[in-house]
Amino acid sequence: MTTNKKRTTTIAILTIYLVLFIFILIFYPLADTLEGYKRILLSPSILITDYIAVGGLSATVLNVITTTALNILIIKLLKVELNGSVFACLLTIAGFAFFGKNLYNALPIYLGVYLYTLASKTSLKDQVIVLLLSSGMSPVTSYIMLGAGFPLEIGIPLSILVGVLIGFLLPTFNVFSLKFHQGYNLYNTGFSMGVLSMIVTGVMASFGLIVTRNNLVDNNYHITLLISTAILSLVFIVLAFAEDKTVLRRYFKIFKKSGKLFTDFYNEFGPDVAMLNVGIMGLITLIVIQSVGITINGPVVGAILTILGFSAFGKHPLNALPVIIGAILAIEFTPIEWSNGSILAVLFVTGVAPIAGQFGLVVGIIIGFVHVMITPLALAFQGGFDLYNNGFAAGFVAAVFAPVLSTFLNKRDESDKWNYILPLKKKIE
Repeated sequence: MTTNKKRTTTIAILTIYLVLFIFILIFYPLADTLEGYKRILLSPSILITDYIAVGGLSATVLNVITTTALNILIIKLLKVELNGSVFACLLTIAGFAFFGKNLYNALPIYLGVYLYTLASKTSLKDQVIVLLLSSGMSPVTSYIMLGAGFPLEIGIPLSILVGVLIGFLLPTFNVFSLKFHQGYNLYNTGFSMGVLSMIVTGVMASFGLIVTRNNLVDNNYHITLLISTAILSLVFIVLAFAEDKTVLRRYFKIFKKSGKLFTDFYNEFGPDVAMLNVGIMGLITLIVIQSVGITINGPVVGAILTILGFSAFGKHPLNALPVIIGAILAIEFTPIEWSNGSILAVLFVTGVAPIAGQFGLVVGIIIGFVHVMITPLALAFQGGFDLYNNGFAAGFVAAVFAPVLSTFLNKRDESDKWNYILPLKKKIE
């Protein structure tokens, strides 16, 4: 992989954010944007809080720019090279800046991760992925400061203290959670934070603080967001072919990978192959959305960007589509209704895509089906503080199914003649 290719990808990402900033300046009054941005910063941000509904589209875009810019700055200061995992983190952060993350509420958790590195005498650079994704639990700081009813002189220091404690505990816990699901949950940090969120919710409930979850969305910008995400997907495809006109010949090699953590398409196959997969996965996601009649709002954009991000780090059409199909079937053939929560489950179910990649089409459909049923229970447990709720649910699904599947089915790395439909073992050893 050449330095020029990495530099081109970095420039492309920065150009996207510059275009977004120009979009704000041209089409929206600055005063309205700043007022909306202030409302976003002062929002308790509990899941699901669509920042478009809170502050408007331009303020939300500004929040995306400022939040991701902070994390890009951290990456640059730590001299971290762009790879699949970092790319996945950046687009996930951008996605969740549409509904839950803002410039302030992640800072105490970041400080906690930094203090952990000092206490453990480890490098912050080595913990950068945990640091970046730790912002998935950032609503806890916003809620304690702004939504729990505390006076500010109590809410501010208490929110900082809890955020720092969460950040301090997360790196160590994250290592053990990976063993729990054996790498079949791409949203590993989401599972870790779900457990910590459950503890925080339980402690609050013991003191009479019952967290009221939100279901706030704005569906008025469907066409705008649809076109924007389609253009973004096409940009990545164009970028891939600009790097190498023959990239399509190498693209299909990624289908040989299950996607299990840690599968880095960016480093293993090159930025051009990874970017092509990102764009293709974006278009496939939009086709799914249009096919089932999903309206795009802030949280849905967050899910789309997360899919795009992890398409450089584990997801591809062959492992993602089976679990998506299973999730859709679960809604269509059970009493589960199409709602904001179930819609997000259909998209975020791709966190368990490696199971389909490892064990085949039939298993992927079953896993997607089960995941949708588990997700509401996971949300009830963790209280809405973990923005990566589907990662929390996916951890349990993967942990339960992976050992059983490993016993009865072939893995892709166990047989050259791997049957994608249902890879049954000839005998159980």
